[in-house]
Amino acid sequence: MEFMKFIMINNQLIIENEENEFQLTPQELYVYSLVSMSRDCRAEIYISASLIHAKSHIALASDKKRAVKIIKESLISLKDKQVIRFATVDGEVTNNFKVNDILIVQLVDFETIDHTQLWFDVFAKTNDIYHLYVFLAVRKWLGSGDGVFTCSQERWSRILQCSQRHAVDLVNGAVEAGLIYKNIGDYNETGKQNVNQYRTTPFKDDEITHHSFKKKYIEKEIEEETDLKHFNVEKLNETEQRFTTFKDENGKDVFPNETDHIVLLDLKKKKKEFGLTDFEKRVLRAGENRIKKLKKQEHLVDENGNPYKMIDRVIEQAKLAIEYRDEH
Repeated sequence: MEFMKFIMINNQLIIENEENEFQLTPQELYVYSLVSMSRDCRAEIYISASLIHAKSHIALASDKKRAVKIIKESLISLKDKQVIRFATVDGEVTNNFKVNDILIVQLVDFETIDHTQLWFDVFAKTNDIYHLYVFLAVRKWLGSGDGVFTCSQERWSRILQCSQRHAVDLVNGAVEAGLIYKNIGDYNETGKQNVNQYRTTPFKDDEITHHSFKKKYIEKEIEEETDLKHFNVEKLNETEQRFTTFKDENGKDVFPNETDHIVLLDLKKKKKEFGLTDFEKRVLRAGENRIKKLKKQEHLVDENGNPYKMIDRVIEQAKLAIEYRDEH
């Protein structure tokens, strides 16, 4: 017999909406998960509040008596929200059961079938009921193409049903626990920060924002190394410096030179063929960011009246220089 490796969490249980009568609290969701995992080989669920406590790997209270009481209250709340049904083994439907009374439980089927898979191994390594809720809130976007959940602090507050400050701490805790990954929003042209993105799989370097890239490669110490054929670490440092410097000490504009663009093109080629060191990634990112800014400059007009941008001409010159270099 093949045992299930996950349970289904209907998305209505974790969708924040004032009209959604099925949205669970983190505590209720945790108890619901334990109940769902208690299904036997005949797909039947026999539990008691005490048995659920014995299965629990996350402490719901500082002592057993209080924790079992919380589980009983959660079971009643789940029934009141019409998420589960239960009765005693004698068939009595009542909320006045004792914590050791065996209950026969049925999970309610929902009209909508959209669901999120909660894998047992993820559940087992989660040590906080709020982190579990955060994980599922992000995980349910897995089928959205890129699996990215863009969520503001205000929305997290509604999802977790707590203050914004507490919600931020809880989400960051889930990130630190390795359950989800965060892509920090950059500041846009209005001076406001874009909303953070979240996913249950890591963001690639090509996907992360400048803010996230800075935290990953610039703010932490990395070994400066390169195996580029034509340039050494010192040259790459000089190139990075020019890409990130806009004015010199005298207030004059500083622009990358042709060699800097050759370095950038060499790095792009190496990235496709072999991959880059963390140091090389940092230099490449600096160059790409500077080019984006240079491409926003207004067009110039040549002697024939045709519009052009200087950055495009410099890049073309760099490509020709590489072609000549590699042929000789």
